[in-house]
Amino acid sequence: MHRIVAGIPTLKHHCDTLARDPERYRPTQCPHCGLGHPWLHGHYTRKADRTTSGQENPVPIPRFFCPGCGHTCSRLPSCVAPRRWYGWALQQTVLLLLWIGLSLYAVSGLPSLFDTPPPCRSTCRRWGRWLQERAADFGFHLRSAFPDWGRVLGWPDFWVASLRQQSLSAIMTWLDHHAVSVP
Repeated sequence: MHRIVAGIPTLKHHCDTLARDPERYRPTQCPHCGLGHPWLHGHYTRKADRTTSGQENPVPIPRFFCPGCGHTCSRLPSCVAPRRWYGWALQQTVLLLLWIGLSLYAVSGLPSLFDTPPPCRSTCRRWGRWLQERAADFGFHLRSAFPDWGRVLGWPDFWVASLRQQSLSAIMTWLDHHAVSVP
């Protein structure tokens, strides 16, 4: 089952889509047992807008219930990273700054670049290590689907080239839709 709903780039778009077309979020089958069409089972709220104004907080995340096995699941818009406090766009910015040579201290001290409080050094380090640890698995799937990306060797160079083609949000959504576990 796809945990991430593609094509929802902002929290505003997520709220509009949820109000206008909630069926877009419904999974085709239960991720636990495979039974078709789980029921809408309300929502939970999540603080997903980390900007200083926090205009979109909290956002509703739809939940679905499977009558066959009794499990619930939720679907996230592509702008919200699973199990992360910060969105994909901020993570992409931080990773690119680290790969061009800025130190963790320098990146965490650049509040003017972010509309949010900047992530601390340990968070930036964790994002870099997470992507480096998953680079072989992610790279295999991405190079299989996008052959031109395979021309770049080395883990940070591959990601810099990939992020020139698609956003981190789009890449992680694609991986999620191809049964690769993201965060």
